[in-house]
Amino acid sequence: MAALRWKRWLFLFHRWMGIVLCLFFAAWFVSGLFMMYVDFPQLTRAERLAGLPALDLSSAKLTSANAAAYLRADELAAVDARGAKPLLPAGSGSLRDSKIAIDAMRIGMLLQRPIFEILVDGNPSPRIVFADDGTVLHSVAPEFAEQVARDFAQRAGLIAAVDAQQVRYRESVGIDQWTVSSALNVHRPLLLIAVNDAAGTELYVSSRSGAVVRDTDRRERVLNYFGAVTHWLYPTFIRRYPDAWSWLVDIVSGSGSVLALSGLWIGVLRWRRKRPEGKNAVPYRGLLRWHYFAGIAFGLTTLTWVVSGLLSMNPGRFNPPRAPAAVEREVFSGTSFDVERFKQLPPHLDASSVETELLFYDGQPFYCVVARDGKRQLIAAAAPARNPNMARLNALATKLLPGAPLIDSHWLTEYDDYYYSRHPERGDKPLPMLRVEFGDDVHTWFYIDPRTGELVERSTSINRWYRWLYNGLHSWDIRWLWERRPLWDIAVITFSLGGLSLSLFGVVIGYRRLRQSAASGRW
Repeated sequence: MAALRWKRWLFLFHRWMGIVLCLFFAAWFVSGLFMMYVDFPQLTRAERLAGLPALDLSSAKLTSANAAAYLRADELAAVDARGAKPLLPAGSGSLRDSKIAIDAMRIGMLLQRPIFEILVDGNPSPRIVFADDGTVLHSVAPEFAEQVARDFAQRAGLIAAVDAQQVRYRESVGIDQWTVSSALNVHRPLLLIAVNDAAGTELYVSSRSGAVVRDTDRRERVLNYFGAVTHWLYPTFIRRYPDAWSWLVDIVSGSGSVLALSGLWIGVLRWRRKRPEGKNAVPYRGLLRWHYFAGIAFGLTTLTWVVSGLLSMNPGRFNPPRAPAAVEREVFSGTSFDVERFKQLPPHLDASSVETELLFYDGQPFYCVVARDGKRQLIAAAAPARNPNMARLNALATKLLPGAPLIDSHWLTEYDDYYYSRHPERGDKPLPMLRVEFGDDVHTWFYIDPRTGELVERSTSINRWYRWLYNGLHSWDIRWLWERRPLWDIAVITFSLGGLSLSLFGVVIGYRRLRQSAASGRW
């Protein structure tokens, strides 16, 4: 009796929940096809570098060592609606005097003026100090943002110089459909600028740093409503509440996983192992029969896709962070960040340089100069200096996990299955890379940039298993398949269309059952 009751509940769940969930499934399969070819709007590293002015420090009067003195501690939380404040007199309550730690510093350009972009411990919002006169930028006015966007659009090749006046400020945005990412929180409110070019480009300028932080065009905006907005359940009215959105995705994908699994199990239960003479093994006709065979062909793939979609939310935080811990990064930097070690600005910058980062390697201060094409070059901030080399990097790597043996050190000139990019042209996963492997309990791997000596990424056996369970099953990030496009496209499209047909059959069958139940009064 218990077995019969269990089967009855299984069939009831599959019948009634299937109507709603199969609609979600159908939407996910269609939107997944769009996402294969249209990314959610973002400002890629290559796009950002293309729009930056050439780094020109000829007018800079401040050095990195004293720039922080022009940020007063009480200015970190304050936002002055009047904009920038003038140079602070010496010794007037500087940040240096307040003993507030600096996490990072970058030198760049903002409207042809050199700037220091400073990240302060405890305040994730970037702070800007102009290097020519020490002015602190407190907020960005619409007119200023319009000039920044106009300059960016010209350098990025979006518009010609003669069309510069068509760039217009539209509005201040707290959050909209294309800026829901929490990574943009430190830049809000964002200033939306319409470029008014043929592609319908719009730029979002940070009200904190004055930098362009996101771009969209008309094609991206239209197609993403059919793609990522639908697939990720990303409408603004839901996504602006992160906890509620997370619960919604967990509930829908979790219920969908149960539905797909129950469908496969019902298919097994319905198969006639012992059947009378002349009877089919499949006890269905018409649309039900098509649904049954679609489940045989595509049911397992549908299950893996919806389960891996649930894993995208990292339930229970099972997948640990891949970002190295501060103590691990300090093994290679050799010290905590100390701006006082940078006594002079980097010399000998060529025309391709667009920004420079301040970093430490093996206890030594360096300027890491970034070119427009994304290439990075170390320039010593103090002499003498030892640039990274394989022998020293391997020696430092042994200190990452003192209690575990270093079992392998591998030079990567091509991506592996765990450090890779589907879009290497964007430059967010540079090569070559040094991979070191440890024999600890979770078989930890570290990836080290041999050009700068920076610890870039870490992964454990859990991360690597999770990579296959999520990226492998959901996006079919299988290097052998991806490198043989259009084989990847053919496989994903075929199984997506199969899953779509399975879902649509389920919707129609469920609707017919619902209508029959309503007519008979038996639910």
